[in-house]
Amino acid sequence: MAAFFFLILFWVFFTFQTSVIKVTYASCHATKFGDYPFQINGFELLCKDNVTTIHFPSYGDLIVKSISHDTKKIDLLDPKNCVHHVFLNLNLSLTPFHYFYVLTNYTYLNCSTSLKPPFMEIPCLSASSYHVYTVDPALSVPGSCKVVKTVAIPFKYSPYLSDNSLGLRLTWDSRESEESKPRNQTRDSHTARNTVLGFSICLFVVATLTISIKVHASTRNSYQKQGQLLQTDF
Repeated sequence: MAAFFFLILFWVFFTFQTSVIKVTYASCHATKFGDYPFQINGFELLCKDNVTTIHFPSYGDLIVKSISHDTKKIDLLDPKNCVHHVFLNLNLSLTPFHYFYVLTNYTYLNCSTSLKPPFMEIPCLSASSYHVYTVDPALSVPGSCKVVKTVAIPFKYSPYLSDNSLGLRLTWDSRESEESKPRNQTRDSHTARNTVLGFSICLFVVATLTISIKVHASTRNSYQKQGQLLQTDF
């Protein structure tokens, strides 16, 4: 019986795991997208040079690290390895997506001279002749700097948070219904949930029957012992 319960729990875990679409950005195959397509209001996965991407008109292609339809999360990487370049140019207002993390307004400065700490230069946006920084919008702009843009982003630049994937987790509106999913994926998701529910009910029934049988057997043994005692007394 213990082995049976273990197998049921393992199967339930495996079913829930497979209900989440995960795409490894290092490699992709056309057949994989045929089996697990992803599309929300016209945004769909593409396979370019064996890399999974999604195209945003305001920026271009971003690499897809992973996707979950159930939790409405998509993790992206910038092929240019400059997440702040994405923050500056990616316009999500005309898409169903928005940033997963809490946003704060930051101002990007383009400076002709290098600034001293606490200013932190963004290397991937800077060059030998100019230097780019993110600062609090309330801060006075130094004389050698010009404001590039103020945008709401997940975090300002920090050398400790320079990974090009940080902040590039998007989600989409909860009003996106099951209709936005591909039909075969919606069907598979419902099938998985119904199967889990069915097995849970079966598990409950089996457990209930097992307990009932044990109680009945225990009661019967008790009656038998009482009968034997009565016969001994007479």
